[in-house]
Amino acid sequence: MRSLSLVAAVSAVVPVTVSAIVLLVVAAAPAYAQIQPSQDTNSKEPAGGIYRVGRGVSAPRPKYQPDPEFSEQARKLGYEGVCVLELVVDTEGMPRNIRVTRPVGMGLDEKAMEAVRQWRFTPAMKDGTPVAVQIAVEVSFHLYAQKAVGLFQKANSGDAKAQFELAQLLLSDPALANDDSRGLAFMEKAAKQGLPKAEFAMGEYWSSRKNELVKAYIWYAQAERHHYKDSGARMKEVGEKMTPEQLAEARQRLDSGNPF
Repeated sequence: MRSLSLVAAVSAVVPVTVSAIVLLVVAAAPAYAQIQPSQDTNSKEPAGGIYRVGRGVSAPRPKYQPDPEFSEQARKLGYEGVCVLELVVDTEGMPRNIRVTRPVGMGLDEKAMEAVRQWRFTPAMKDGTPVAVQIAVEVSFHLYAQKAVGLFQKANSGDAKAQFELAQLLLSDPALANDDSRGLAFMEKAAKQGLPKAEFAMGEYWSSRKNELVKAYIWYAQAERHHYKDSGARMKEVGEKMTPEQLAEARQRLDSGNPF
């Protein structure tokens, strides 16, 4: 099931919800709108002629709103998430200048943009005259239909191999480069279950991406205990870069039996 909400940027919220079963049949539910008052006065002509919703400026209302499709990659994985788009609705009710402000990845951002480009609105009004407004569109992709268990479902059920595979996919997705927390969380879960390649990958992550040498050393040491290839060499390399204090901290945490 997918739900979409239209949120007026910064100053007002205009949610619009559409639901659909993502298989062969798409069924839309009625839309609704709720406007919160704006703190902007909109008393003068804004720069570029683009207003915000509120204080005399009504919200644009979607009148043609085709649903976005799941990307093939996301559908196969059972991947879900929310992306946010920013756009301008012009005086003709056409969406312009669409850009992603919060990506979800796995090809879903592109699918959201493709759909929103086709939307048509009753334009915003000020003093009885159509005006252009800037808004944000939140597109939420969720699957509630019966389907084969995907990688995401296996990972959420605690399968360490699925967690590690999913982590690799998420961490390699360019759209998620600025927020890798979701991929890291799955990789850490796999590593804490004692999956050696996940432990080694955690060492690589903390040493290469974040330069947090204590964490990297600990994870390489965990992988080395499970005789994972190259982990001893990488632990030695990181250890040579560490200060005596960092090395002492890492070894103390390892000796404690609860390094995390």
